[in-house]
Amino acid sequence: MTEKLTITGSADLLATVPHLLGNQPKESFVVLTARANTLGATLRVDAPAEADPLDYAQTLTTYAANDEKATESYLIVYTDEVMVYGYPYAAHVAMLVTELATARMPVRQVLLVTSTYWGTYGTAERNPLDAIKDSQANATLTYFGSATDIDVYNPALLGGRALPVEAPEGTFEDLDMACATWAAVLDADGMPDTEAARALAAAFQHRHIRDFLFRDTITTHNGSFGDVLTGKLTGRPDWARVDRAEAIAFELMKVVPAGQRAPMLTLMGWLQWLKGHGSQADRYLKLAAEDVSDFRLAVLLRELINRGHIADVARDEATSYKRRLI
Repeated sequence: MTEKLTITGSADLLATVPHLLGNQPKESFVVLTARANTLGATLRVDAPAEADPLDYAQTLTTYAANDEKATESYLIVYTDEVMVYGYPYAAHVAMLVTELATARMPVRQVLLVTSTYWGTYGTAERNPLDAIKDSQANATLTYFGSATDIDVYNPALLGGRALPVEAPEGTFEDLDMACATWAAVLDADGMPDTEAARALAAAFQHRHIRDFLFRDTITTHNGSFGDVLTGKLTGRPDWARVDRAEAIAFELMKVVPAGQRAPMLTLMGWLQWLKGHGSQADRYLKLAAEDVSDFRLAVLLRELINRGHIADVARDEATSYKRRLI
């Protein structure tokens, strides 16, 4: 599709956010960068709670500044925090507005969204949420197939009767076979049959082979697992292939029991992080560390994300993932 989405008001702007993120934010700050009447990056972080306003604002501004072409920004506060006086997170909002302006991305509008209404932050405005649902932008995005609340991982669909698989010994022959099978599955149509799925799920149980399968999910790499893992790629990845890898990872989890799903959950979390979706990434990695207690790769990646590190591939507009809207 080549249609261009036109945003004509606040309801339209709010309607685009769940489509951009893939889910409806809750207790979050969302910063949208923009330039020349065009939206740029979308950044979502948890609401600040007890965080120092200046530290919080500077961290978010640093993230937003990765969009080097941005000339302005929008801030949306999603919260049900109730204040006796004033507005929720007022100090954090004020500091963030100041920091973004200092970074030459002045905030054009601050909006507040609760579970019952939305309006301009700092005013008594109260608009029904149906105004967002019924907006022209939401209607257009939905019509062209965009969906919100996308979640590849659904434990209810996995079942609980699959037999365990046995990891291969890790010989060169095992490695070559696993890499060839993984490449064939990623490049094929449809999903692997049960035999192929169990063979791949078994290969993911071997740490050394797993690392190669992670690396080979991305076609634009220099061969270094460390570089690939941290998002230092040689070009724009085939993001359609990445999307397919996530879907296949879910299929692989169907053919193994709990306790053997951590490698696939880690793959899903890592791919979400490469896309710039830190919150979803952290969720999958947390599930991986629960499936296999303190699954090391998941723990290390969570530490990287929680320190605020953004994958290099997500920092560059030319290589970053673009969630297709229309």
